Amino acid sequence: MKYKFLLSLMAFFFAINLSAQEQKDFNRAFVGVQGGVMRAYNGVNVDRKWGPAVAVSFGYNFTPVFGLRLQANGSQWTAETPDGDYKSKMGAIDLDMLFNLSNVFFPNQNNFVNVIAVAGAPFNLAIPHTWVDNYARSKAEGSDRWNTAWKIGGQLDFNIAKHWSFNIEAGTNYVRQKNNALSDDNKWWPYAMAGINYKFGYKKAKKEEPVVVEEVYEEPKPVVKPEPKPEPKPVVKPEPKPVVKEPAKIGKNIFFDLGKSNIRPEQEENLDNIAKFAKENPEAGLYLVGYADKETGTSEINERLSKQRAESVKAALVKRGVEEARISTEWKGDTIQPFANNDDNRVVVVIGEKR
Repeated sequence: MKYKFLLSLMAFFFAINLSAQEQKDFNRAFVGVQGGVMRAYNGVNVDRKWGPAVAVSFGYNFTPVFGLRLQANGSQWTAETPDGDYKSKMGAIDLDMLFNLSNVFFPNQNNFVNVIAVAGAPFNLAIPHTWVDNYARSKAEGSDRWNTAWKIGGQLDFNIAKHWSFNIEAGTNYVRQKNNALSDDNKWWPYAMAGINYKFGYKKAKKEEPVVVEEVYEEPKPVVKPEPKPEPKPVVKPEPKPVVKEPAKIGKNIFFDLGKSNIRPEQEENLDNIAKFAKENPEAGLYLVGYADKETGTSEINERLSKQRAESVKAALVKRGVEEARISTEWKGDTIQPFANNDDNRVVVVIGEKR
């Protein structure tokens, strides 16, 4: 049951973070090495000392907040008692969940220090034990295999370069084990380690100014009147040519925040200009197309979000007095990306022209 609960918890956090659209570039995959100490507190009178520990990790950040880490680690302990000496070695593979709390509270900053919560399930591959009885001059050996445990801890990760970071991590494992050398119900295995990570997949979109369709108003061409002929005969003036007036057009981009469909305050002026154009050109229609950025979310979420954005702009124009029948809406989700910069694709493009 506890493994089903852990897998359900992992799926829950993964779904929440995947549904949220990302607000900044981040490193996805990483590898790392750590070194430090570990100690085992058990249920018998064997006082183990802090022993050396090493670890190698492979991880992947699915969002700026949530990631998984597969870690192989090992350590060894020694203990001396009046009755005998005890030695133990441990090798384990851990599947850890990583929660970047800094990106939860400061999502729009490139944090130099990241506070990361760690929770996982270690699987002990083998634990050789040796017990030497000082009185009987005897020696007993044994090992446990596939012991399970729970892990909880925290990490401070310092971004010292574009791809490199230095980390300090501390926590504890909760394990119950028995072996044929000694009754040894270990419970708490605290650890403290430090190391470095190399981070792959640094994604940085080239920042470009969004393409905005400027308002175009064509002035009517002047009427050219022919000059009268110098003959004394009466001059018949030709009828003036009709004034050719090009249809008025307007183009505006209404940008939205991450995962939002409500109108930002700074976009109100653009909506006022669109409504003014519609009132001054009663025969013109308005065409609204909603989009969502492709780098984040899923196709289903992005399609729904682009529809909500288009309908939000439509409702704002109707509120400003534009007839609903003059407004056409469409949504593309993340199937089309009108802008090179990922964040600019959270947009509704508005085009108005005479029908």
